Amino acid sequence: MAFGWCSDACSLVLSPAASFLPLCRSLTTIPSSSFLSLDYSFLFARSPINTAKVSSLIVPRAISFPPDVDAASRRLTPDTTMAQGKAGRRRRSSSIIYQEPPESIEHTSDQAALPNLNANWVNAKGAWTIHFVLIIALKILFDIIPGVSQETSWTLTNISYMFGSFLMFHWVRGIPFEFNAGAYDNLNMWEQIDNGDQYTPTKKFLLCVPICLFLLSTHYTHYDLTYFTINFLATLGVVIPKLPFSHRLRIGLFSDIPEE
Repeated sequence: MAFGWCSDACSLVLSPAASFLPLCRSLTTIPSSSFLSLDYSFLFARSPINTAKVSSLIVPRAISFPPDVDAASRRLTPDTTMAQGKAGRRRRSSSIIYQEPPESIEHTSDQAALPNLNANWVNAKGAWTIHFVLIIALKILFDIIPGVSQETSWTLTNISYMFGSFLMFHWVRGIPFEFNAGAYDNLNMWEQIDNGDQYTPTKKFLLCVPICLFLLSTHYTHYDLTYFTINFLATLGVVIPKLPFSHRLRIGLFSDIPEE
């Protein structure tokens, strides 16, 4: 009886060890490659910390510029200033009527730096007399042409003076001198006279001359409708650009501003 109880106790004690021995045998039979390929990710589990970008908290944001802008192009040079002024004045090529924008600070400084020899001569002594000399010379020139009547001579004199005046004061823009740094490239001569002021003595005189010549031409053509129409249209082409509402006004088809 006692011997049976002892055998049962020993079997209970040895049974866990007996059950563990097959497991040990199976472990010894596992290849080394399989043992190395076991998943050990549980050992490197990420701790619950803040995963926000450290660069946004530690490294300050640097000031950046567009890739097409470098340090050399950001310097204020005369070339870049003129290019910016030109870009600011550029318009669509399909525009028929447009207004020339006001001058920038750079252009105003360039205009005030040196005198404008292209427009200041109209205020000089003898500048007003040259208009009467030109009109008389044109009248004599057309009178000596054989077969030209007085009506035709006065009409040709009026048209010639109006055409030359329009080209000189309203068509040509800029100045033929380089020392003004292109400050007047977008203005015609009429807009350069007296710094663009209206109704100055010089501008009043230049406005009255074509009107008086038109009245003389109308009188000596004996108020003929054909001559009157031709002289009237020629006079309008010179008088209208001189009025204040036409100041810095541009009219053209598919034209662009002059190159600077």
